[in-house]
Amino acid sequence: MVDVLSPLLSAPEIPPAAGHQLLAGLDLAPRTVVPAWVTDPDMVASILAGFIDIPDDLRGTQ
Repeated sequence: MVDVLSPLLSAPEIPPAAGHQLLAGLDLAPRTVVPAWVTDPDMVASILAGFIDIPDDLRGTQ
């Protein structure tokens, strides 16, 4: 078996903050941010547990 390495195929370096957001958007990491307009503690817990998904356009700026 031969490993072929190419600089064109190297993995890009992603900043940790952007990497976590990307993985959370793909449901591969837990969401850690809840929009400020969500005040109900049960809903906050449901969002963090992944039971409720808030679309990105409704998240606003954090």
